[in-house]
Formats: sequence, structure tokens, C-alpha cells
Amino acid sequence: MTETSPGEEAEQEPELITCEGHGQQPPAFVCQHLAESQPDEASIGFHWNCEGGDLIANCDDCEAHAGDDGFLSDEFFEETFVVICRACFIEMAAVNGVTGDAVARAEAAASAEATP
Repeated sequence: MTETSPGEEAEQEPELITCEGHGQQPPAFVCQHLAESQPDEASIGFHWNCEGGDLIANCDDCEAHAGDDGFLSDEFFEETFVVICRACFIEMAAVNGVTGDAVARAEAAASAEATP
């Protein structure tokens, strides 16, 4: 075990969830509408970001609930979003025209911002 000095945070292992299809993966968050949608259905929109290091996506209907700052309220998020694995998120993103490379770049940028 590595000791840390006062004020120095220990590097934490990323949280993982278990996905039936992909095994152990980092979590991502999507609105229930996206989670329930099927790839062969008409697009319902895919608005995504990686603010704070978490992959998050929502549909057009949920995007309409965003405040003037462009963010959804915590209450709306807690009531409407579900956890999926990162690999499922990337598959969902690809169906909606977002490449895995774009997701990886966003994650890298969020990680760089979080590093002092």
C-alpha cells in the first residue's frame, strides 16, 4: 500500500461495473430513452459529453429540460438516467454517428483537465 503525504490524494482505481456483454467496464450514464431505444429505430437524438470524466448522453426530449447553463438538474438526472458500461456507450455513440476516437479524445481531455 502506498502512503500519501497530508494533502496528497492516493490515486484511486477507476470504478467498474459488470456488463453482461462486455464484462468489467467503467460506468457511463444515458437517459432511459436512449437505453430503451433500438439501433434500427428512428434517431431520438444523442447529446453527449464527458464533463468531469463521466460519459453522459441524453436524447432530444431530455435535452429540452436543460437549464440556461446547458445542464440538466441533479433531480432530473437522478430520475431519468441509468448506468450502462463504457463499451455499450461507445456502441450507442457509433450508431448515432459519434466515433470511438471522439469518445476517447473527450475522455483524455477530461482527464487532462482533472490533473493538476
